Amino acid sequence: MILDNLLSYQLKVYISVICSGLWIYFRTAKCYVMIPRMQILPVLFVMIWSYLNYYDPLFLPIGLFILWAYSEVYTRSINNLTQNN
Repeated sequence: MILDNLLSYQLKVYISVICSGLWIYFRTAKCYVMIPRMQILPVLFVMIWSYLNYYDPLFLPIGLFILWAYSEVYTRSINNLTQNN
């Protein structure tokens, strides 16, 4: 699916495992706030992400990148709101 011409399935699995290990190792308390509870959008995102990960292991690092980007945008918007008040 993603980069099939360049990477073997086994290499994709290794990349995925390394990325997930790095994410777990370097996570902060902010990581637990990234996915708010009781909201449908994060639930749908995680469900689709889980589904896609079965088809191609590279969806795991892609999803982690999206979570990180979302957390950065969320944190900056919260910081802007608190600075303006």
